[in-house]
Amino acid sequence: MQDFDTTSTQSLIDRYYEEEKAQRLREQTLAAFTIRMDANDLAMLNVIARRFRKNREEVAQEILSNALIDLFARIDGGERKLMARDADDAARSIADEIAEENGVMTIDVKAGVWANHDRQITKLERKKAKTTEKAEPQPAMAEEAVAADDEYDSQTADLAAEEAMEEEAMEELLAEEESEASAPAAAQPLSMFAG
Repeated sequence: MQDFDTTSTQSLIDRYYEEEKAQRLREQTLAAFTIRMDANDLAMLNVIARRFRKNREEVAQEILSNALIDLFARIDGGERKLMARDADDAARSIADEIAEENGVMTIDVKAGVWANHDRQITKLERKKAKTTEKAEPQPAMAEEAVAADDEYDSQTADLAAEEAMEEEAMEELLAEEESEASAPAAAQPLSMFAG
């Protein structure tokens, strides 16, 4: 038979075989889980799955996975750490049960998944706490700045009032000097020969 190179079109078939094999292996690592849902919830699950061209089991699996992380994140830090340890310890035995149900020798299970989630959540909580702490002094600093502005405004107003009073006093003084200067001139005769 003639030896020929695989064309790009033929390599698609190879990729399809690999994807199919990976999908079969993945399905063999999953446990069956039955859930009962309200008709409204099931209808929305179907609509979302159809919209994104997925089957509803895939969408439900992703929703449940994300919801578990959200629930886990809401638990108190100390208790969360204990729960993570318990879940990580139980994961191996559950994986062995799934493998047995699906006729697979072993299932590769990531170790410490929930402990990693706990670390990430704790890190986010600390970051949020630091951000909150940084945000709290700023209002106090803002209040100090407003108080300083108010003090500056009142000092400026006081200075302006003092300047206005000084100007009034100067005007009064000038007016008095003018009136004194004009008063003696009125008392004297306009001419020396008058009289």
